[in-house]
Amino acid sequence: MLSLDPMWLPTTQQRNFRLLLDAMARPGTCHTLIDEASSRSAVLAVLATLLDTEVSLADPYYRLGSDDWPMLQTHSAAAEQADYILCDASHTPCFTPKLGTLPSPEQSATLILVVEALDQGDTHLQLSGPGIADITNLLIKGLHPHWLAMREDWVCAFPLGVDLFFVDERQIAALPRTTKVEIL
Repeated sequence: MLSLDPMWLPTTQQRNFRLLLDAMARPGTCHTLIDEASSRSAVLAVLATLLDTEVSLADPYYRLGSDDWPMLQTHSAAAEQADYILCDASHTPCFTPKLGTLPSPEQSATLILVVEALDQGDTHLQLSGPGIADITNLLIKGLHPHWLAMREDWVCAFPLGVDLFFVDERQIAALPRTTKVEIL
């Protein structure tokens, strides 16, 4: 009998989708996707939840193994055309993602930045904007500062831009294009 990791089950993906929505609604808050007993990472849980046959994924930093692609049921695309881009946050961006168009700003890319750790580290972000009562702080370990500079360029022509998910081994945090970021 075939045994699947629970992250591939619809009930787990529905729970994770709710957590992804909560993260986008409350930028900078960390949400745990994977319990400590799991052998899988939050990165795969995020991808398993968001991807299907209708969207494309770019993996310019080669974070996925060849056995992960069939389970994700998506197709590969260049980072400049992909709907989702899996990124190694410790390296500088090596592409310009889709930013959408004025008639269709939703046709932009979502970036999934793999970091060493959330809620700790040397990058201290102070966030404000929709979904944040006043300000909130987010600490990130393993984020190259060039990502934040490039994000500012990518979101400067709102409603065009990109949305970011930061993912460590167990947690996620979101940074929608509407969020203002100050580096402390």
